[in-house]
Amino acid sequence: MRQAAFTILTPVLPGHCTALSELLTSIGDAVVDDQRLGLSGLDRLHYASFSILPGGEGPRLAFEGNIDGSPSAFLENLLDVSASAIDDVYSHCAGYPPLADGDREPTLRYLLDRDIGADTFFVAWPGHSLDMIRREDELRRWIQDFLDEPEQASLRRSDPENVHRAVVEAVRDDPSIRWALEAEPLPFLVRHPRTVLVLLAAPALAGLVAIVVAAARRGTARRPARLFLATVAAAAAGALARLRAAELADDHRERSRTTDWETVYTAWSKNLSQFRHREDAKGQNHLTSIADIKPGLFRFVTLRTVLAVIRAVATLSPVRGQLGGITSIHFARWVITPDRRLIFLSNFDGSWENYLGDFVDLAARGLTAVWTNTHNDVGFPHTTWLVEQGARDEARFKAFARRGMEPTLLWYSAYPGLSVANISNNRAIREGLRRPQDAGGTEAWLRRL
Repeated sequence: MRQAAFTILTPVLPGHCTALSELLTSIGDAVVDDQRLGLSGLDRLHYASFSILPGGEGPRLAFEGNIDGSPSAFLENLLDVSASAIDDVYSHCAGYPPLADGDREPTLRYLLDRDIGADTFFVAWPGHSLDMIRREDELRRWIQDFLDEPEQASLRRSDPENVHRAVVEAVRDDPSIRWALEAEPLPFLVRHPRTVLVLLAAPALAGLVAIVVAAARRGTARRPARLFLATVAAAAAGALARLRAAELADDHRERSRTTDWETVYTAWSKNLSQFRHREDAKGQNHLTSIADIKPGLFRFVTLRTVLAVIRAVATLSPVRGQLGGITSIHFARWVITPDRRLIFLSNFDGSWENYLGDFVDLAARGLTAVWTNTHNDVGFPHTTWLVEQGARDEARFKAFARRGMEPTLLWYSAYPGLSVANISNNRAIREGLRRPQDAGGTEAWLRRL
């Protein structure tokens, strides 16, 4: 099962923001038990949120979700379950065709046509479906209950190998839980990331070898090779010079500010209560952030390049469950809007302060490479050579990040009680049932219970 992200942006009708905000907040306040949208009844939805985002052409309703399968299939299911609620929400949006006479095609097309997807999409556990996450959590509790049974008192005092063997036999004997002994079907890319990386790198490596061989040869082949290498070097030098010029221009604009960033942020921070309405209510949190992309083609191309690199690294990394060393992110994405704005959406464990602190401590360079190409009235911290300094200025970076946040009116999590570490632990418990255990491995496996 592959995970996907949809990001549907629709213009809000003039004068409708307040009513729409109140509607979504009322649903979001009881989202788990809510029967109008019925998100908790959708078996392929990991996370979803609604926010109203500012824009040069007016406010936009952002509906985003992290799902198993395709956005088209998910939205069809959503319309089957929640047709009237979708009508209630999108009646506040321009151009929305209400559901009528059971014909859902115009409504589905309206939503799909406004889905801008994700430029960079991170999944902590790719290929791991919502159904499997829930079943593995049930498996852990099933094993705990089995070992807690009074008749297993002598087993609990036995050697770890005997305990493991007894658990495996009990799982095999119970038809409701026997699935845990089967290998989990995962996409090829998830099972063999290194193989995919080698296959992708092979053409580039072959081309480099050909250039080196050509450059080493005497005669007519030598000149084109040298010309190619010189062109590449000149292009790289030109890009670096252009980057440094852009950074110096940013510094000049910063010195020309009439109001320092601390004053701007202090005045704005009086509005923080609108964000804290949803923050830290559970073990997980959601973040919606938006910033303007700095003017000019160079910044736009640089940002797209950085996002493409991050996406490739996240997709091809053989280490799962973490992004740049940060182990608290379930799903995250960066999305560039048609009007040149950058949206960041994330579902993560713990508090906002700890989350941003992890970014600063563990992934400051990647973070800087992205957001130094954007701005708001606080301004991103001084940056050099795209990745240096920047987010290391923790106070200003956090002020910049806070200023870019927009209130999450409705947020749904399918497993609010499970952290990334919990899901990882449950996966390891299941895998430990199938794999042969040595003494040390068996004891480590039992400690996971």
